[in-house]
Amino acid sequence: MASTLSIVVGGGFGVVNVVVVGQILSAVSEYHMTIAVGCVIVAVISYLVSLFGFKVIHTFEMYGWFPTVILFVVLASQIGSKIDVGIPAQASGLGLAGAFLTFLGINFSSTSGWCSIASDYYVHFPLITKPAKIFWLTFFGVCIPTVFATCIGAALGNIAIASASLNPNPNARLSEAFHEHKFGGLLLNAYHPTGFSKFALVMLMFSVLGNNIAVNYSNGLALQLLGHYFHAIPRFIWSLVNAVTIAILAIVGRENLSIIIENFVSLLGYWTISFTLILLIEDQFFRKRLPLQGYQLAVWDVAGKLPFGIAAVLALLAGYLAGGVPGMAKPWYVGPIAANFGPFGGDVGTWMSGAITILVYIPARWYEISKSGR
Repeated sequence: MASTLSIVVGGGFGVVNVVVVGQILSAVSEYHMTIAVGCVIVAVISYLVSLFGFKVIHTFEMYGWFPTVILFVVLASQIGSKIDVGIPAQASGLGLAGAFLTFLGINFSSTSGWCSIASDYYVHFPLITKPAKIFWLTFFGVCIPTVFATCIGAALGNIAIASASLNPNPNARLSEAFHEHKFGGLLLNAYHPTGFSKFALVMLMFSVLGNNIAVNYSNGLALQLLGHYFHAIPRFIWSLVNAVTIAILAIVGRENLSIIIENFVSLLGYWTISFTLILLIEDQFFRKRLPLQGYQLAVWDVAGKLPFGIAAVLALLAGYLAGGVPGMAKPWYVGPIAANFGPFGGDVGTWMSGAITILVYIPARWYEISKSGR
């Protein structure tokens, strides 16, 4: 089940990434190239790089972030003067609180999806690596880029969307570029001059490629974990299936990127927080403080000697159904608890899912161990 959900999470992020790069490449070509063609190009490149395994992927990721940081700093300097902090919020009171909660949930979901594939890369750390080092590297490695990129995104939203309510609109050119050509058109016009803008967009493409390369690699491994028959098929074939599927979904949904992000990506947090907490409790409590004697790595693929997983599935479902559903706030559904936060609701489903997961998993796992011994 965890592998299946991990595949869905990776695929969802992959679709978003492919559509974004498709828009960027279309903008670089001055819209002579369609977004669909751009989607195919990034899907092919992501797949080819993922074939070479961890060392090549790690090298790509190790150096690929640096040009992106520089370009984001340049972008911030070029759009900074266009930001109008005086634009009034569209909501107040509980409505504003609800909007903030929903935005917070989307940000959490957009980063927590990595928890399901982190082990594919952390397994390469030396055994003597201190847990505290891994924790802080992960914490800052997630928080710093997330906060930085979110601030840039909020600034672009202020310029291209919020300022459209002003009359006259001082950023009419950027607003029109966004509404006519989506994110790619906005970036093309935000950077200047034109020659540098196209260069910047091509370089930014590689930052998104880094995400999709990891998705192709990890989803290939996750598909192999679905059973012995799946494991018999080489990873490069599963990665190809994954890349083709993502490309098809991206092409189909290329005109609805914002809807995909709002309605799909934000849903991921409901299960990723449960997944993370289950692993944390299992590792820190049951594996270290109860007589399970750690992990029996030699039987990782022997079903008869592994935990049944009933407690984990029960906690996961309870967290989603009793926490996520009543606490979610989406355009198509607002749960009864989320509805208390203004007219559009406030998404508290992620945090409720986490709390209920803890309450259910600890006693359920304790009972499972007492009956099965594993």
